[in-house]
Amino acid sequence: MIDTVATILLLLVGGYILIGIIFYFPFIRKGIHKIDGGVKGASTFMKVLIFPGTIALWPILLKKVKKGEPS
Repeated sequence: MIDTVATILLLLVGGYILIGIIFYFPFIRKGIHKIDGGVKGASTFMKVLIFPGTIALWPILLKKVKKGEPS
């Protein structure tokens, strides 16, 4: 029983992370410019630096991109 619960929990967390990774690439190309205009011309280091946060907070960032509101 506990093995099944643990497996389901790990699959859900893995799915969440996978969706975050898939979201990151279009977000870094176009979406981030909709919520923060100052990112234009930012270095690759900055893009790598925001990678973990983008994966963790992708639902919030997706809502902001859809609304086009600055953070």
